[in-house]
Amino acid sequence: MVLTRPAGQNAALAARLRNAGHDVLELPSLQLTPLPIPAPDAAAFDLVVFVSGNAVRFYLDTRREASGAWLPWPSNVTAATVGPSSSAALRAHPAFGDAPCVIQPSSDAVTYDSESLWTELATRAPMPSTALIVRGGSGPEGRGRDWLAGRLREAGVAVTIHSAYRREPAPWSNDAVAALRTWAAAGRAAAVLVTSKEGADALHAAARQAGLLDWFTGCRLIATHPRIARHVANALSSTALGTHGAGAREPLLQITSPRDDDIFAAIESTP
Repeated sequence: MVLTRPAGQNAALAARLRNAGHDVLELPSLQLTPLPIPAPDAAAFDLVVFVSGNAVRFYLDTRREASGAWLPWPSNVTAATVGPSSSAALRAHPAFGDAPCVIQPSSDAVTYDSESLWTELATRAPMPSTALIVRGGSGPEGRGRDWLAGRLREAGVAVTIHSAYRREPAPWSNDAVAALRTWAAAGRAAAVLVTSKEGADALHAAARQAGLLDWFTGCRLIATHPRIARHVANALSSTALGTHGAGAREPLLQITSPRDDDIFAAIESTP
């Protein structure tokens, strides 16, 4: 099993998988760094939307007083997230704590994304006057939140977008490449977790550079959103056609939610 979420976000799932008897390689496809942009004060908005757990951490980590104490979350400001994982990150952060209201997609939502969050926001009245959307830098994640910003603006909300961090391809260590080559030489097709389009592109490029792209196209890919799965399928299908021609087989893809429980269940299932 190859876990590709950014560093620091794979440990709990990796330990659970190892306890279940899986060989696990933690191999982040992206590295995240804060952007040197002053963070808008949450107190200036009626609603603050966090697009991911990373957005939660990078934004709330800036909410400290000069003494080092955490600034409390303003009690009159509603927070929203695109899913339960980012809500859990919000509740766990000391700069948010027991703040009263968090809006997120319902538990029976088909997917956790901007569209599902908008479904929840649109049922609430009145709409906020002002909203802050906290996200990563340019890339697929940003485009999804531009869609949400558009819906809010159409509803009369004044929207500010804050990019709290940058995503860049993470280099693979020599040890990681050696481990993957050992698996490839032994004919072991791994299950690979893919959690963003940008991460998928970085993974694809790194596999090509390591000479492992042909092996990678035969792996079982577990994507955390249908759009990610379509992106991965298109990229891998093109690669396979270029390598094997019309006889190339379709990549093996599964779709699950980004929650660790659901990812674990998908890995344990028989594709």
